[in-house]
Amino acid sequence: MQERRERMGEELRKEERERDLLRELERRLKGGDRSELEEYLRQLDRLVESWPEGHTPRLLIERAVGGVRTRDPIRAGSDVSRSRSAIEGEISTLRGVLSRESFAE
Repeated sequence: MQERRERMGEELRKEERERDLLRELERRLKGGDRSELEEYLRQLDRLVESWPEGHTPRLLIERAVGGVRTRDPIRAGSDVSRSRSAIEGEISTLRGVLSRESFAE
């Protein structure tokens, strides 16, 4: 049980980091500030590599990063926004599970 909670805690921290990077990326795209976009994309690429193939957070980040690299800023911003929102849902779910498990002890 402790090992599972630790693994979920690590997943939560990674997803929170992804959410923060997506928020900043989204803000910059909306404001037309394309400076340092590639640095944010590289950080997200590194986080993606830490997830197994087909894992939901990996798919969400890959879609957002791919959108920024291949689409116009408005569509890319929409991709990033949807991915950020979905990651926030994943974070909420993980927090709920961790809370219930802690409460059950």
